[in-house]
Amino acid sequence: MVYKRYGLEENSDGTWHVIDYHEGRTAEMHGTILNRLPHDVATDLMIILNAEEKRRAEAGQQHPKTHLMASGRYSRRKNLNNYWAVVDAVTGQAVVIDGVVMDMLTEEDAEELVERLNLKDEEGKPFSRP
Repeated sequence: MVYKRYGLEENSDGTWHVIDYHEGRTAEMHGTILNRLPHDVATDLMIILNAEEKRRAEAGQQHPKTHLMASGRYSRRKNLNNYWAVVDAVTGQAVVIDGVVMDMLTEEDAEELVERLNLKDEEGKPFSRP
């Protein structure tokens, strides 16, 4: 599916600005508002921003089960390092089980825990350790 978040619009003075369709306003890049630009510069910036957006979207779909995990109450979130946290969509916080925060997990452990928590949540049963 081809999707473009950023596009171009011409200003009344003949310059161009890069529009962010998600935000409904002129886009920014590194704190600079992308307005009153020559057409070729605005076009290049639009291409760069759309490519970066596509890269981010593809990086978020690294695992084939990502769409399944995102549909439940619980999901996993990558930390700044190589570890993962299991997050409750209701609270927006990391899940706590038996007083232990479910953070600093391997990707496999986080994925398994998300699947188990979502399964128990769908069944209406509380989570219990194996």
